[in-house]
Amino acid sequence: MRVRGGLLLTLLVFALSSCLSTAPPRKEGGEKNFRYVVYYGDALQPSLMGEADWAIVSDTYPLPPADPARSRRPLYLAYLSVGEVDRDGPIARILSKAPDGGRGVYLSKNAFWNSHVADIRNPVFRSALFERVERDLQKGFSGLFLDTLDSPLDYEERHPRKGAGLRSALVSFVETLHATYPRLVIVGNRGFPILPALAPSLSGVLFEDFCTRYSERQRRYVRVDRRERELLLDDIRRAKAKNPNLRLLALDYDDPAHPGLSRGCGRLALSEGFSHYVSDWQLLRPVPSIRTEPPR
Repeated sequence: MRVRGGLLLTLLVFALSSCLSTAPPRKEGGEKNFRYVVYYGDALQPSLMGEADWAIVSDTYPLPPADPARSRRPLYLAYLSVGEVDRDGPIARILSKAPDGGRGVYLSKNAFWNSHVADIRNPVFRSALFERVERDLQKGFSGLFLDTLDSPLDYEERHPRKGAGLRSALVSFVETLHATYPRLVIVGNRGFPILPALAPSLSGVLFEDFCTRYSERQRRYVRVDRRERELLLDDIRRAKAKNPNLRLLALDYDDPAHPGLSRGCGRLALSEGFSHYVSDWQLLRPVPSIRTEPPR
């Protein structure tokens, strides 16, 4: 998922799962009273925010002040892309001030998202990310949502010589981030090959495309192959073994006007210990939960 620069984008997330990151580890199933929200839009709905335990939002979004009338306030996590740089985003503007204009950071283009795969080995890029994190903390965020973890991993797999070391550099960056801000809630999006290594530094992991996804090539919603999901769940289980308190979040995509593809995904996610949320692919319109038996 991406937060696009130049837009008022927000990520919110509903779901069912375990307890807060400081609570004891969950033993089986998900806790129905925990909710996370994902929403890329410019109009937050206070009723939805009031029900969320975690709210992942664009770091450009002004955090609302605490409301004494409300019994609780979501924990806000700022979006941070660590594997790609939006050409019009804040990180690109920081990089543009580097002696080379940031060109040494960019590895390849992602035309669909108007972004560049970024070199997490590059100290200029790492410095820019930490500069942004400092700004987010000053704004009042209590956590970070690390997106595009897969991008440098995919790049190293496709270009083993030019991309050598991206995987280990990504792990070291997250470890340094956690060591620098040990009380910060950090949630990673996917990054399955390195999840066991990242687990001690994370508070949660988002399994995007858990059961359904949006195909950029086909321009439609499609099912995720069960065998693919099972392989990735093995990585999740290994990560959970390293960090029993790791919160598991599942995100699926479906057509809000004609839902049905995600039928049964909620039960399947809950059976694996995940909180679950379904949205359109742009994360602008939540899809009502369809509570039926999991797909075969």
